[in-house]
Amino acid sequence: MPSTGGAQHTGDVLDRLINVKSQSAFPAGRKLPEKFPLDINRELSCSTKSQIDDFLSINPEAGMPYGMAPLPPQELAVLKSWIKQGYPNFEKPMPLPADVTEQVRQWESFFNQSSIRDKLVARYLYEHLFLGHLAISDKSGKSYYFRIIRSSTPIGLIANEIATRRPNSDPGEESFYYRLIPIRETILEKTHIVFSLTPQRLEHWLEIFFTEKWAVKKLPDYSTSNANNPFLTFSAIPAESRYRFMLDNVRFFVESFIKGPVCRGQVALNVINDYFFVAFLSPEYDLSVVDKSYLANAIPFLDLPPTSAGPLEFATLWHEGLHSHRRYLEYRDEAYRTHEITKNGLPLSAIWNGGATSISQLTVFRHFDSASVSEGFIGEGPNTVWVIDYPTLERIYYDLVVNFDVFGSVSHQILTRMYMDYLRMESEALFLSFLPVADREPILKHWYRGALAQAKVFYGHSHLLIDTPAVIHYVGKDPKNELIRMISTRSAHSSHRATSFTDNIPSSLKDLGRQSAKQSRWLRHLPELNYVVVHDDHGNITNVVSMIVNRAHANVSFIFGEEDRRIPEEDTLMLVNGLLGSYPNFIFWIDQSEIGKFSDAAKKVSDTKSMDQWVARYGVRRTDPRIWSVLDKLHYYKQHGGESEGLFDVSRYENL
Repeated sequence: MPSTGGAQHTGDVLDRLINVKSQSAFPAGRKLPEKFPLDINRELSCSTKSQIDDFLSINPEAGMPYGMAPLPPQELAVLKSWIKQGYPNFEKPMPLPADVTEQVRQWESFFNQSSIRDKLVARYLYEHLFLGHLAISDKSGKSYYFRIIRSSTPIGLIANEIATRRPNSDPGEESFYYRLIPIRETILEKTHIVFSLTPQRLEHWLEIFFTEKWAVKKLPDYSTSNANNPFLTFSAIPAESRYRFMLDNVRFFVESFIKGPVCRGQVALNVINDYFFVAFLSPEYDLSVVDKSYLANAIPFLDLPPTSAGPLEFATLWHEGLHSHRRYLEYRDEAYRTHEITKNGLPLSAIWNGGATSISQLTVFRHFDSASVSEGFIGEGPNTVWVIDYPTLERIYYDLVVNFDVFGSVSHQILTRMYMDYLRMESEALFLSFLPVADREPILKHWYRGALAQAKVFYGHSHLLIDTPAVIHYVGKDPKNELIRMISTRSAHSSHRATSFTDNIPSSLKDLGRQSAKQSRWLRHLPELNYVVVHDDHGNITNVVSMIVNRAHANVSFIFGEEDRRIPEEDTLMLVNGLLGSYPNFIFWIDQSEIGKFSDAAKKVSDTKSMDQWVARYGVRRTDPRIWSVLDKLHYYKQHGGESEGLFDVSRYENL
């Protein structure tokens, strides 16, 4: 909304929506009507100034904030004053400290060097950083966030962004420049994917990309073949350089697709399990890194789904993609079975242990229609584990981030989702290759319960399991969890080792953690991501616990029919210290003297009536006037407690 120089806005759309809310607010602290539309896929309206009165006469409950309690009077007054003035300073230039401005200049100079090698590396870096919030700190340690863009104007002039649908689309300019522009909008947790730009990082990049001698004869163009295969586009850059760049920043790249546009809604997220661990194959054992012929020979099998696809092409493209993946699995199996480094099996040292400052292990939680990524292994062992190698990591990133088109055809989006199926299975199978041979297939069958799922895995992708012997010695009867424990101790950095998810959790809450639905019927009434916020007598937050419900599935092999594959009796509850996720589903506001009573009351929930009573006693509903002050306190708590400074999105807050 541009500034209008102080014009009166008594009939403004936003002004009307907040006025209507004060006139037709829902009863404070009560549930919204059952039929009140809250689904993220509901039909939306975008009324103009001339249409808003007619819209509100039909939808009087559509006032803003939508489906929530009215804003507090003092905040409402500030908002109305801003509207009345015509939204002043909406695009006010951000003043930057001199030392930050100098760092921006240095980084822009690095990204815009003239040699062909420099240009290819700059393109590779741009395609991997375009979605990030690039952090540059001033002398005091305060972070300023930037986006990297392609601009038609050079360093020293105002940046003029070249808009393209994807970062690997042709910019359409003979000369363009990589520029850093400040992020002026409010930082939101759901899109805050942080990548720090520091002098140490620049020095490290110069080392990993330019120490080894390699040459580029000609810069790759922006053709479809290059867009569909980054291994072809960047084949001149050593694979070890590319993989180490990604390994140094694994959380950033996994978060890029978890928080990116691709992961919106249930259908997009049901390609992953609700809770799993992620580790990475060490470069010393990754054949795509140690053997230059591996990627060169594999390139024909590594094409990604096309960036554009029509309904008439869907069947052909799906069949071609499946055929290429089968051939790649055969090629990978043969290579790992016969190569000198891997033919005798993968030792524990083949799991990457990170560096002094690198993260080597991640935990991913799915919260139905969103997800979150945390550092380290959190919890006591999920159902599935991934080990990702370089070809899989690069394809996940390009499939779900670079090449995904939010405005693309349904065929394109379905092919993207189906290809991610293949990449998930590759990563699960690589983890299984560390286990005793006799245990691999039974565990894989448990992960893919059901005749159709097993037919897809064992016949559609028959070479999924790498046929190498096991070299790790196991002493117990549960090699999967034994291996998880071994991996969790391999981090080179102590702060990245297995995270104790019960640290700082009040003892009276701990017995709720790791509960199964068989033990606790009340779990079926809880949404996926809940915050238990503990406060003192003055209303100050003393602790926050994320209460996560992990929904169990027979398999995650298919796009549709998820509810038919659910196994509710295997659902579990986890308590994790701190704030996970971007979209809280519900908040419980608990006085520290009431924690025991809260826990005891939770165990007594058995039906919707007792659930309603429990929520009414301890919960903060959408219509509760306290919700805005509670959110303010939560944001203050997370920003001053060393967590992300992004604000939560409460559009998926449940109507409990």
